[in-house]
Amino acid sequence: MKRVISILLVLGMMSFAFVSADAQRTVMQVKEPQEAAAEAPEEAKVKEAAEPAEDKMQAKAEPETGKTQAVAEPEKKEEIKAEIKAEPETEKDPAEDTQAVEKSFDDKDIVRNESPVTMYVKSPVNVRSGPTTDYDIVGNVTAGTELEVLGRYTDKGWYLINYNGQEAFVSHNYLVKDKPEPAEEPAQAKAPEAQTQPSPAPQQQPAPQPKPQSAPAQQAQAQPQEDMPQAASILFIGDSRCVQMKAAVGGGGCSWICENSKGYDWLESKAIGQADRIIGKGTKVVVCLGVNDTEHVQKYAALVNQKAAEWAARGAKTYYVSVNPVSTNPYRTEEEVQSFNAAMPGLLSGVTWIDTHSVLVSNGYKLVDGLHFNEEGSVYIFNLIISSLR
Repeated sequence: MKRVISILLVLGMMSFAFVSADAQRTVMQVKEPQEAAAEAPEEAKVKEAAEPAEDKMQAKAEPETGKTQAVAEPEKKEEIKAEIKAEPETEKDPAEDTQAVEKSFDDKDIVRNESPVTMYVKSPVNVRSGPTTDYDIVGNVTAGTELEVLGRYTDKGWYLINYNGQEAFVSHNYLVKDKPEPAEEPAQAKAPEAQTQPSPAPQQQPAPQPKPQSAPAQQAQAQPQEDMPQAASILFIGDSRCVQMKAAVGGGGCSWICENSKGYDWLESKAIGQADRIIGKGTKVVVCLGVNDTEHVQKYAALVNQKAAEWAARGAKTYYVSVNPVSTNPYRTEEEVQSFNAAMPGLLSGVTWIDTHSVLVSNGYKLVDGLHFNEEGSVYIFNLIISSLR
């Protein structure tokens, strides 16, 4: 019995030992995850502690990189700017402008004649590639030239003509249906005739022999008297507006004494002297002055009246043209111009007054700077003056 009890005790102790070992393994299995879990925060803390340091280092490095880029970018911009500056500018082909202008009018606006019509040039005028003064000048025609008119540009006042086998345009202001009479031939001032002295009466005593002359003196005596300058047919005397008119009509077959920005003092000291040398029989003297010094209206009248009387003795006739309109400009007002024009006709004597101012105000005009007319306006004024010369 005791032996059985001892065996049972031994078996019980062995079972307890096995149970304790299993319990210990279970405890270890439970403890390992807890320790692993406990260790994980530690590793995370270490990792987090390490990561801010890395981020800080990266953050610290990035501003430096950004600074480097910021410094590099202006240099890059400078290089781009330098390249742009160094790139040569391309010049615009004038032909492109011409093509652009030439396309600005429509052929449909041209009313073509069923057959060409013959017309004549009233006064010198430019021939253009299109129906306004903005187009290129392709040539010019003189007074009396016969032209073949192909049609008319509607509502614009320009004729389509055949010019040297090509179509071109001329302003309608310069063409007429009837051929104009040829201009008067400019008169020539006759040289003073040499006076012949009567031969001395014969005497019984031989006349003394003439003293021998030197060769130069003999040549001088043999030369004919110097020819007088040719008298002008139409002579314009004026300021910058006159200069502009001369350029617009290409001289117009007239003589011109004109300079920019001139007035009474220039007329008295210089222009009169030049005019005296070319005024003769049949000369028509046209004075176009006053816009630069309207206050000298009485001086102008007195001087022109005096010279007109002298020129009339030579067979010349003198005309005074009104000062034409002005608009806003720093030199002259329209009120001053009108005052000059109102006073001048009553002061003139032996001088014909030509009032172009009133015609321009009635028909319209275009100023390019408040003082000077465009090319078409200058030609129009020239024709008004020429048509007033009688």
